[in-house]
Amino acid sequence: MLRDIRALWFKPMSKKEQDPAKKSLYEVVEKSLKVILNASYGVMGSFNFSLYCPPVAESTTAIGSYIITKTIEKAQSLGLHVIYGDTDSIFIHNPDEAKIKELMEWAEKELKVDLDYDKSYRFVTFSGLKKNYVGVLTNGDVDIKGLVGKKRNTPPFLKEAFLNFVNILSKIHTPEEFEKAKIMIRKLTKRVYDKLKQKKYSLEDLAFTMMLSKHPSEYAVSSQHVKAAKLLMAYKKNVDAGSIIRFVKVKGEPGVKPIQLARIDEVDVDKYLEHMRTTFEQVLTALGLDFDEILGVRNITSFFNK
Repeated sequence: MLRDIRALWFKPMSKKEQDPAKKSLYEVVEKSLKVILNASYGVMGSFNFSLYCPPVAESTTAIGSYIITKTIEKAQSLGLHVIYGDTDSIFIHNPDEAKIKELMEWAEKELKVDLDYDKSYRFVTFSGLKKNYVGVLTNGDVDIKGLVGKKRNTPPFLKEAFLNFVNILSKIHTPEEFEKAKIMIRKLTKRVYDKLKQKKYSLEDLAFTMMLSKHPSEYAVSSQHVKAAKLLMAYKKNVDAGSIIRFVKVKGEPGVKPIQLARIDEVDVDKYLEHMRTTFEQVLTALGLDFDEILGVRNITSFFNK
């Protein structure tokens, strides 16, 4: 029932509604129902759940796998070029509208599922990793799946670089522009790397921002923001549940310092390079670029493979 309410009412309305307030409401409800439905599958496979039932969880994944496999097979039999597929979607290159309609009608009749024509891309490129791709929609919006650059606690210097990536990608219309964008992204990556190595970013640029969900003394394990909070407490700073802690990664123990107590010369550049790699590499790999090659770093394997 919840699935039908989401699929047949709130999801279509979230796309059709023109009034911004109502559209936002439909989107929130639709996404909330999706979370509930996904969680329902997960808890059925959890031993701690009162209605624990492994066959239900197993059948959910089995049915999902069957549906996606049969959909791909049918699409290919219609002459559609399927270039990617994951849990609940397939990507089709240059689709024929009539064949797409036929595929949707077949799925409703044979599989009892409603396929939704979700997004249309100018281009999309895949990294080879599951659920990790970069695409530009026909309206110019950039669709980036599975990337850490969007996380709230990402330091500002990485967020800014990530937004610059998005801005560059959003302007691509042709294969020639795609190649030019790759050159611009290479230069941007190297520029951020050089500025980080030379310690030209401020503590504000490098700060991670996290909120305490409880008093620091109540944490069984001291994660990085808790360690930073305890350092503030040692300097008689008022810290409690709900406090926003901004910290940087430094050399030596405890590995972090709140920005109020840190100096730029204490920053552990190598740790930030790890975060830079994690943030950038997913985008670069999807674009066919190599993080180490851009930075001029070569390992022994790449030397002999050249």
